[in-house]
Amino acid sequence: MSDTAESKANATQGALAIAAAVLLGIAAVLTAWSAYRESLTSDLVLKSYSEQQAAISLANDAYIRSGQERQQEVSLFVETALASVAASESGDTTVVDYLTQGIMSPELLAAFEWWRDEPEETTPLTPFVPENPAFASLPSQVLLAEGQAYDEQAEALRIAAETADANSDRFDLANVFFAVVLFVAGLTTIVQRRSIQIGFLALGSFGIIAGLAILITTPGAFALG
Repeated sequence: MSDTAESKANATQGALAIAAAVLLGIAAVLTAWSAYRESLTSDLVLKSYSEQQAAISLANDAYIRSGQERQQEVSLFVETALASVAASESGDTTVVDYLTQGIMSPELLAAFEWWRDEPEETTPLTPFVPENPAFASLPSQVLLAEGQAYDEQAEALRIAAETADANSDRFDLANVFFAVVLFVAGLTTIVQRRSIQIGFLALGSFGIIAGLAILITTPGAFALG
């Protein structure tokens, strides 16, 4: 081999070695960043699922208390309705006054009075109907709405956890491509055949592009926290 040819070969080898080193550096940085984002995203998955379970527990507690309140409201309404019938016959309102003024909550009293004052032809069987303006203010309904709000919160947290889990998988997939780049770029520095080196560099470049494409299309991939 002439000195000129040898110089060109050495220059080419040097350029390929530099390209391999650049690929190694880029792949190492991207691997570290993707691993960092995957770690944060995995933490978010665990946090969201933990908060979801807490919200479900709060919802169940609210539903239980709502049921208990409803039983008390229905029982008190029935007692008051029966006492009202007896009072209309005897004229003694002592029991009715005790139930409405001393036992009933203001919300239940308002619901009962609406039911009592409704025209007979349109009066529902109970005051526990949506048409009753005081119905939504009853303790049982307030607790029911609270439980439903916790349910909605739990559902939102479930969706957030599943989305974060999917993003975490994408970071893992990107790291697979970057690992391939690290492998082939490392081989490029060992082999001497130029055609093989060029093939390895091409494969490494493809891996960088594929991994970057995954990162770019993953929400929050380049967020700092």
